[in-house]
Amino acid sequence: MNFLAASIESLGAKVVGWFTVGYGMFAFLGRAGLLLLDRTTWNRPTFDVVVKQVYFTAVQILHVFMGYTLVISWLIITIILSTARDFGLTEFASEMTIRVLVLELLPFLTALFIALRSGSAINTEVALMKVNNELDALAHCKVPPMQFEFLPRLIGGGVSVITLAGLAGLLALLMGYLSIYGVSAAGFEPYTRTIAKIFDFTIMAGLIAKCALFGLAVTLIPVTAGLETPKKLFMVPVSVLRGMMRVFFAIVAIEVVSLALKYI
Repeated sequence: MNFLAASIESLGAKVVGWFTVGYGMFAFLGRAGLLLLDRTTWNRPTFDVVVKQVYFTAVQILHVFMGYTLVISWLIITIILSTARDFGLTEFASEMTIRVLVLELLPFLTALFIALRSGSAINTEVALMKVNNELDALAHCKVPPMQFEFLPRLIGGGVSVITLAGLAGLLALLMGYLSIYGVSAAGFEPYTRTIAKIFDFTIMAGLIAKCALFGLAVTLIPVTAGLETPKKLFMVPVSVLRGMMRVFFAIVAIEVVSLALKYI
């Protein structure tokens, strides 16, 4: 009985903890949303910080990301084409390439890429600011941390994931065409017809919404995890580990829900 009671108590504490974390994230997002809609927020300093965040998150890594995308796209397209030929489904190769690579795999990998590079850095930075009382110092100097530290990171993450996923998709479409039809204009009409058939309004809206949620996940969760850090320096690595695990599960959950809504 003692073991059963302890197990129930432990499970209840975990559930309460999950709800507390979820409530904290949605409350933080609500405050950020209200600030985003406030006209006084959009002054020159805020805009400059947003531009810098987009630069550090997306532009600075563009060459590395495009090389990474090129290799992944070539491997996946080669596998799809080889499999399609083996099963006599060559005429469906272009559609399979677009659906598997452009709609699903590349946005997911883009979110993981930015999470590993920028999400962990954001989590560490916010946690250190919390531990070193820098956030309190900013508030004391009447510099709102939400406006100049947190909101630009949320916007930068969303813009970066959407932009990089779009560029990766365009590169994959080009790679797919060259792999299937080669350097020839003969396949331009059927290939563009396949693209137009797949990318209707619903699919495009869903893809943009998924990428925006990915961008929100890789910035909102690290920020809130950093703010939860106790004011003890040795807790910073624990905060980063906890935040990145949450980011990973959030990205997987978004992808699973997207697949379920699209194909089930």
